[in-house]
Amino acid sequence: MYKRTHHQKIATILAYLNPLYLMEHQCFFGGGTAIALRYGEFRESIDIDFLISDIGLYGKVRNDIRDHHDLSPLLLPGKTLELIRELRTDQYGIRTVIGIGEAKIKLEIISEGRISFDLPEPKEFIDGIPSLTRLDSIASKLLVNSDRYADDSVYSRDLIDLAMMKPTKKELHLAIEKAKKAYGDSIQRDLVRSIDYLFQRERRLDKCTDYLKIVLPVSVIYQNIQKLKDYVRKS
Repeated sequence: MYKRTHHQKIATILAYLNPLYLMEHQCFFGGGTAIALRYGEFRESIDIDFLISDIGLYGKVRNDIRDHHDLSPLLLPGKTLELIRELRTDQYGIRTVIGIGEAKIKLEIISEGRISFDLPEPKEFIDGIPSLTRLDSIASKLLVNSDRYADDSVYSRDLIDLAMMKPTKKELHLAIEKAKKAYGDSIQRDLVRSIDYLFQRERRLDKCTDYLKIVLPVSVIYQNIQKLKDYVRKS
């Protein structure tokens, strides 16, 4: 059982999903919420993201959902979810908002064509749901960090997620090499820039940890981020 109330609601939604369908279509739980749940709820994350790297399989999921006009293809038999926002589908993703109690939880299935995901082992599943491998979680976070590290409304969450995963030097190197297939050498540069962008602004890290509802000491977050910087400079 998760400690944070919102995460408990997310877990309820995950329990309604069909792991066999998700695995067959290589539709993997990922993003910040998957990382937060896997690594001790170090922060609050409010949305549910699934990612598919195979364009053909994404097309099949998209068509299944469009044909049914709901999320029923993804659900276990007999389960239903209340959609409080119309399903929107396009080449980039499938988006809706699920109502559960008084909570509104955004769910997105993203077509991630920039890198190819490996098949996760059952031990890597979260709450029985196929999830990105640790390496793919790191690589995908490196990509999105490059995309938006300078956006103050993000509150450096991608960098903090990377730091809290505590990748080894080898893991970070492998993830960078994978992400570089999409963005080249900018992956490393943007990681260093994102750290400098955070550290060089007075009390910015405190603001980020407050917004993300992180209960760990800021010093722990700082040390983990600094270790990332040390690793990337030596890689």
